[in-house]
Amino acid sequence: MKSLKIILPACFSMLLLSNCSDKFLDIYPVDRKTEATFFKTQEEVYQTLVGCYQGMNRWLNNGGNWVYPIVSDIMSDDAAGGAGKSDYLLPQAIDRFDPGIAPAEANIYSTMWADAFTTINRCNTFLKKTDAFPWDDNSAFAMGKYMTKAASEGEVRFIRAYMYFCSMQMWGHLPLITETTEDAGKEAQEDPKLIYELIVNDLKKATGLLRPSFPSDASGRITKYAAEGLLARVYLFYTGYYGKTQAELPRVNKGELLTYMNGVISEAEVKGYLTDIIQNSGHDLMDNYLSLWPAGAAAAGVGYAGEYNKEVIFAIKHGYVNGTSMNWVSDMGARGYIMPPYGRGWGFDIGNKYVWDSWDTNDPRRNASLMNVKEEHNLFNDTNPYNDTEAGRDVREYQSLFLKKYLRETDASGNEVYGSYVGNPSSMSSYTDYIVIRYADVLLMAAELGIDAQANFDKVRRRAYGSSTPSKIVSQENIMEERHREFVGEAIRYWDLLRMGLEYAADAIKIEAPGIPVVNGALIYGTTNIVIKREQVMSTSGLSQIPEQQISLSEGKLAQNEGWSK
Repeated sequence: MKSLKIILPACFSMLLLSNCSDKFLDIYPVDRKTEATFFKTQEEVYQTLVGCYQGMNRWLNNGGNWVYPIVSDIMSDDAAGGAGKSDYLLPQAIDRFDPGIAPAEANIYSTMWADAFTTINRCNTFLKKTDAFPWDDNSAFAMGKYMTKAASEGEVRFIRAYMYFCSMQMWGHLPLITETTEDAGKEAQEDPKLIYELIVNDLKKATGLLRPSFPSDASGRITKYAAEGLLARVYLFYTGYYGKTQAELPRVNKGELLTYMNGVISEAEVKGYLTDIIQNSGHDLMDNYLSLWPAGAAAAGVGYAGEYNKEVIFAIKHGYVNGTSMNWVSDMGARGYIMPPYGRGWGFDIGNKYVWDSWDTNDPRRNASLMNVKEEHNLFNDTNPYNDTEAGRDVREYQSLFLKKYLRETDASGNEVYGSYVGNPSSMSSYTDYIVIRYADVLLMAAELGIDAQANFDKVRRRAYGSSTPSKIVSQENIMEERHREFVGEAIRYWDLLRMGLEYAADAIKIEAPGIPVVNGALIYGTTNIVIKREQVMSTSGLSQIPEQQISLSEGKLAQNEGWSK
């Protein structure tokens, strides 16, 4: 278990917090030091801890168009690839699980892969070097930074587990790297069960080490309830993907994996973690679903709940400082056309109209999740209605819909009001936090595992519908439908489909000919309509392309995922 030299450098940037901000990730690069010369003081240990958080932030934001939230949505049935009319067809290759659409693109996820393992390496280094460090939890510095040896280890174990889990969802076959060395990057992919064992054990340890909460000036720090919630998500994913898929999955024995993992964690333990969150965390649903995201709240004329609200269990923080803003949101939205309170974007990851059409019109989550250019009326556009032709002028596969939750916010004049450069209409980033786990997810996971199933299911629905909530009996099918409507545009839907089994996902994602009529459709499969072939999803096992660059550098140790070879 060694480091990948190409992506795990021997030295890394150490980062400090800004003393004048409550944003945990308002940080500044201060130096580059080697492992041998660092870790001499508690301040340096703290900088290393922040470096692990910063690595996670960079993983989320550094991949351009191809970051985890964007591609998770595109692979689902909620979104199309989009992009500009003259752009390359890589979004369509991802959307349709077909490398033949963009055969020259062999390194789609190079940056995401590299940043994941760079962050994992930082975590490995932290755990190794701080184990023997002479900690003083009661020092003025440690207390001022809310830093104890136990909690810091828990935070880093969570980050390592999160990086590995998202990477396993994406690629399914990874090297298992738990230490750093000078060795070159020639580590073979490990048995998936051993990767999941590391993920689960990291999170189990973290739950016993982490603090239950942090003060508001440490917003964004990882708590024990974040670890418990992520552990439940991990459990439901691997037991579903490997347990419900009927087809053989390449290079993995599904039954053996599940049997092995039964010895690592039980369903009863997972239920205990979810119960702990519900009974003891203090987290709860916000009263108004529309208040959870800034631009949508402004459009609806309701107060934005803010980033530090009771529903958010874990979010990746963003700030004003260069390098900490959320960059991928610039991909979303109309190209060159600002529709206050929504900022412009590049037209990637756009809504599929049949999701809007299939939604109960009485469910407020529809308007909170999807921006329908033809139908939306809000405080800003009643006197100046949006121009559907202009909004879709340079958006491929345009269907008059954009995923709303992470669209940037502007004022009535189109100046950005919730971004990295407030008042600058040319700014294309945001300091909105990326929410990873909400309390609604905990309630629906609890219902799925039979914990007060009807009551927890009903809580989520009552928050959406209010006093007019239609009655619905809890069932696996209804829970999955509820999850679909609750989490549109939050990078959850595709993984929910996949954990219902590969066949289930392929059936949900496929779009048979003649396909979905769109504006500016690219000619693929002999039509400008969107068509997605079930066999393409099946041929990839629902996994993504491993960067060919990494495969070449491994000198044969890494194998490409089936369905993505040229």
